Amino acid sequence: MRALVYRSPENVVVETFPDPEVGPRDALLTVEACGVCGSDVSSYLHGHYVSEGQTLGHEMSAAIKEIGSDLAAALPVGTRVAVRPARSCGVCPYCLDGVPGLCGDSGARTLGYGARGGYADVVLYTDVTVGADLYAVPAEVSADEVLWAEPLAVAVRAVRRAGSVESVLVLGGGSVGLCVAAAAKAAGIARVTVSEPRDERRAAASQIGVNVAKPGDEVELVDAVIDTSGVAAAIAAADVALRPGGIFVTVGLGDRPIPWPVHDVVASFAYSDDDFALAVDHIVSGRVRLGAFVTHRSGLNGAGDAIAASANDPSVVKAAIVPSLD
Repeated sequence: MRALVYRSPENVVVETFPDPEVGPRDALLTVEACGVCGSDVSSYLHGHYVSEGQTLGHEMSAAIKEIGSDLAAALPVGTRVAVRPARSCGVCPYCLDGVPGLCGDSGARTLGYGARGGYADVVLYTDVTVGADLYAVPAEVSADEVLWAEPLAVAVRAVRRAGSVESVLVLGGGSVGLCVAAAAKAAGIARVTVSEPRDERRAAASQIGVNVAKPGDEVELVDAVIDTSGVAAAIAAADVALRPGGIFVTVGLGDRPIPWPVHDVVASFAYSDDDFALAVDHIVSGRVRLGAFVTHRSGLNGAGDAIAASANDPSVVKAAIVPSLD
């Protein structure tokens, strides 16, 4: 098998490894497509969230290549699956309280962070719980749709954190911003607006069926602002769009100080079991369709350029690494 290995900022190499051995509760997955996340961009460009020797990639659509004997009935070879990359210990207070994203062991266990991720021909998923770690999806649901399950789960949690609202302003129209807009619409929120500087991303948000604006445009007061940008200027400007008593939900991660909005503020980080399950259900049912926004694809050999383009090329809405393209 081949995997993309991080060496240092802007330095990744394709290396070859033996195929992993598959235990009775393990699944060997053929990676069909793996999305480029903002955290992957930060890792590649700046070395954030990554260590030397790591294989990035956590937004996966995959197919069962080899399956352990205990799982064969539920996940036959060839089944397309949505992959939940986030893993945790399962026994700490955070896990038991339903917020496994806060588990102290999560980073070391999660695919694309502590464990080898999806920028590879195959991924070994160990000790699988079917319907929690891997979700079988119908073959007619394309890989381009399925790879959105992970960022959509992040968005589902953010929308739930906003509570029962009728209007929301989403800051940023990148992958997570588009997912938040789609999740808000699927949740029945009547008025959803996405504020985004890039023309291509505003066009994508329009296709979801929500309102769009440029930063600095005047928008109607909203019940909630959900920030997916982590950009201080965007957060400061959006403060005036929030009605008195509204709620500000922080999702985006930045590397500079941000202003503290003069409103109720909640943070939304990662997702729960229920959030990921609902995200997969949104995709399988057709309530959310984002596959058309995969605008750029690359094999492993061009993955570094594809990750960098996600930051620098305004025409990129969503890039995906597709190992079979090499």
